[in-house]
Amino acid sequence: MSPATPLAYKYVVTTLIVGFINYYAPRIGLPISSPLSADQQVENVGVEQPECDQIMTRYGGGYREKNYGFGFNFGCCTNPYAPFIPYVSMTKLEDDGMASFGIPLLYPHEPSRSLMERASSMDYKISSTNELYRIATNYLSALEIDVKALEKTCPLTLDAYPEFHSARGIVPNPIMIIIWGRPYLRDPGSNGISMKFSAVSGELLELNAGIYTCKGFPLIKNLDKLVAIPDADFLKYSAMQRSNLLARFAVNWPLTPTKSTNQMFSAVATNVLPMK
Repeated sequence: MSPATPLAYKYVVTTLIVGFINYYAPRIGLPISSPLSADQQVENVGVEQPECDQIMTRYGGGYREKNYGFGFNFGCCTNPYAPFIPYVSMTKLEDDGMASFGIPLLYPHEPSRSLMERASSMDYKISSTNELYRIATNYLSALEIDVKALEKTCPLTLDAYPEFHSARGIVPNPIMIIIWGRPYLRDPGSNGISMKFSAVSGELLELNAGIYTCKGFPLIKNLDKLVAIPDADFLKYSAMQRSNLLARFAVNWPLTPTKSTNQMFSAVATNVLPMK
């Protein structure tokens, strides 16, 4: 049986994840409610069991809101043969929980091959690599990522998989992917961003960003000290004492001192975990 997730750690990770989404979701135009309510936070946030030893330091979690899923995975590993790749991800989902292909489903759990065949026969809103690059870099700017600085260290791959082998023959791929750097490779030098778009709808379907590309990632310092706080002690904390945990252990908090961020923080402080 897995040990219980430490409550102080759960509180800090939950607050950072929700703060990250509240700050960035409106900037890139995601159609979700923002700021997220305390009820949404309790129901939709999942926090991973932390690892903190001489080899691995790892923490993170996930969040689902409407038709979007977010993943957060951070840490480091001292074993050069099993490097740890920290990242943030966003995926557009269908109502059945599967990844979206940018077109309506004919029925739940429609196979990806069927979706690709149908999408490839439709008109494309994104029909050129120039348009793909323009749309993608607009998203990066909204995420406060310096595109020029990114491209100095992370080489660009435009439309990484341009062809789709349909039943009608080879056609332009209805899914367009743009990659900076090496966000997928498992080595210590891996970093970068990948973005997946529907050529049909023009929607951003997936984003994977390495930890060094975005200034607002929900990072934690002194994880060993945070997870060592006994649950019994944490349950006695006042709202102010809980807020002080963020000052002690959060690297990027708050993202902005806006009213909405402060309201969200107050809701987390009093509702994410029980107070006594």
